[in-house]
Formats: sequence, structure tokens, C-alpha cells
Amino acid sequence: MVRDKNLQPLSRQHHNGLLMVLLLSKGEKKHADLRIMGDFILDGWQKELKEHFIMEEDILVPALQDKDFDRKYTDRLLSEHSQIRSIIKKIEEGLFTTEDLHFFYQTLEQHIRFEERIYFPEAEKILDPEELQRIGLLLHAGSAKNCMDYPVKFWEY
Repeated sequence: MVRDKNLQPLSRQHHNGLLMVLLLSKGEKKHADLRIMGDFILDGWQKELKEHFIMEEDILVPALQDKDFDRKYTDRLLSEHSQIRSIIKKIEEGLFTTEDLHFFYQTLEQHIRFEERIYFPEAEKILDPEELQRIGLLLHAGSAKNCMDYPVKFWEY
């Protein structure tokens, strides 16, 4: 499905998020250093994911709040954001485990696929072109960096 041009900045960031998932999965299979993978996650969080979540929560979610939009979709989006933030906090506190790594990348992948397959298409049905354009003006592309730019290629070991 072709994404409305006004939501494309979020979809492009999703592409990088799925790449992050792939690299973490490869790293886990190769038994890469957990601290390095945690740092990789924090790097991606600071460079893109954190701002991505804020844009969704502060721009897209409020635009749908007074519409006939199924609240369960927004509840799921916010719940998954919270779950991902809880893993970020564990990494920052030095409490990150292999189970957290697995949970993080599985949750991130499911979350991105949910937004791309359900949340965004439903939002596009409900929001009129003027509202989508207003949202598009508020969104920005974020970092031009790609998670493959991370200096330690743990997924190649």
C-alpha cells in the first residue's frame, strides 16, 4: 500500500527500525556482546526512535483523538511505546539482559508492522486531506543516519 505523502517521514523511519531489528537478531544469533547491542539500541533511540515516538504521540495521536478512530489502536500504540521505553530505561540503568534484547527487537518489529498495516491505513481513512497536510507539515524526516552507520558491526562477527 502506498502511504500518504504526509505520513511518509514516519514510514521511512520505520524502514530503519526494521533494519535495526534485523541487525539485533543477527547479533543475538552470533552471540554478540550484549553491552554493544545495548549501546546500539541507545544510539538508535537517541538518533531517531525517541523523536519518532514523540512525533506520533504529539502530532498523529491528537489529530485522531476527536475522530471516529478505534481507541484500541491508539491504546496499543501507546502501550508498545511504553514497553519499548521500559527497555531503554533498563539499558540506561545497566540492567539489560538477553531476554530484554529479544523482547526489544520482537516488540519493535511487531509495533512497526502494526503501525504500517493497521494504524496508518486506518488514520488515512479518517483524516481528510487538509488534516493530513497539516500533520505532514509538522513531521520532519529526522536523522539522515542509518543504523548501519553504527561503528561496531556486531552483526558481522
